[in-house]
Amino acid sequence: MHIRMSIRTRKTIICGIIVLLSLLYLYTNRTLYTNEQKYTNVQNKNISLKLLLVAAIRAAEIGGYEVIAVHNQAKFEIQSKGKTKEGINDPVTEADYRSHCAMYHSLREAFPSITVISEETSKDCDKVTVSNIKDNINTLNEYDIKDEIINTNDITVWIDPLDATKEFTENLLQYVTTMVCVAIKGKPVIGVIFKPFETKQNSSLFWSWTNHAISRNLQVLLKLEDERTPILIVSQSHAGQIHNVTKIAFGKDVKIISAAGAGYKFLEVVSGNVTAYVHMTAIKKWDICAGTAILTALGGTVTQLFDQQLISFGPNDSKVLTWGLLATMSNHAWYLDKFSNI
Repeated sequence: MHIRMSIRTRKTIICGIIVLLSLLYLYTNRTLYTNEQKYTNVQNKNISLKLLLVAAIRAAEIGGYEVIAVHNQAKFEIQSKGKTKEGINDPVTEADYRSHCAMYHSLREAFPSITVISEETSKDCDKVTVSNIKDNINTLNEYDIKDEIINTNDITVWIDPLDATKEFTENLLQYVTTMVCVAIKGKPVIGVIFKPFETKQNSSLFWSWTNHAISRNLQVLLKLEDERTPILIVSQSHAGQIHNVTKIAFGKDVKIISAAGAGYKFLEVVSGNVTAYVHMTAIKKWDICAGTAILTALGGTVTQLFDQQLISFGPNDSKVLTWGLLATMSNHAWYLDKFSNI
């Protein structure tokens, strides 16, 4: 009888130990899972801007390659979004959609928690290969760049899959660009402009990260006090009253250059080919975000023309700029004063 009780007691103790170990295992695993989940959430909420810069550069490039591929087709379909306020047809093509699919979805796959705002919507994206754009860090090997970690809630990415679509359909390819812009709390800090049809060496890809780095082809540009007679670049299809207003503001000797594509016009300013980019009619923010980031990184200034305020590119801001645009590398206040006196 004593032996039986001893065996039963031992079995009870062993069962108790097994139950306690099982409970301890479950509790430990749950705690580890919870901690891992919290760590993952923290990781997903914070992004390396250096990696995002790499991804932005690659996104602009692959979008441009899609544009080239469509252009090289025997023919492609041209649709219309309607008429602009100036009565100009606003076209959209297969190149716009294919570039959007490549750029938008590659960025979203690389950084699922970021907000990406695009000019276009996803259409037939299953026909477009989505690239891994996050792991091309060797793109920046020649640059000494200190990284910065930012919470995703503060990040808004603006993309223009094909700037100057109308000119693309007319084979005026020098104006065509693809653009990516990263805004932090509404302020553009990373800008990428890619000219897919540019054949000159080192003249197709331009990028900047404010207070961190700029592409080599931008480093040769110096900010100089510009004492020349104003040379203004304006939209050739959305000019509005800019020609009349400009001549009133600066006199009849002012030189006005009409061109297409906001990305192209920003690059003309930073290259010193013109002294100011002026726009008076409504313009979409994906057209101007990347150019604003690049120009301001080089020491220039971009404001609204009529109320002279800085432009915000946050996720909840209006996608349309209605107060005009002025972009300069120098003498910005002087230009604003000229227009305010009209």
